[in-house]
Amino acid sequence: MFHWIANSRSGFVALLLAACIVAMAIYALPALLAWSMGSPQRMAITLLDVLLGWTILGWIAALIWAIMSGNGGSFDEDPPPRREPWMR
Repeated sequence: MFHWIANSRSGFVALLLAACIVAMAIYALPALLAWSMGSPQRMAITLLDVLLGWTILGWIAALIWAIMSGNGGSFDEDPPPRREPWMR
């Protein structure tokens, strides 16, 4: 099925383009999360991701910061216990 990719120049270019798009999406994941979750520090997270995202530690720091700031500062938010109306 993927025989054309291995044996043609255009197939290799298509595969290379797809790999670049996936790599850029993974690289921008912390910034995308910060913007989509409405983080108040989204510009700082984006700058950290752009400037230091190429290092593994910078990318992980930006990812954790985006998740923590968009979730109210905690990883585990337990929902309030459900109470039946007759249990007052």
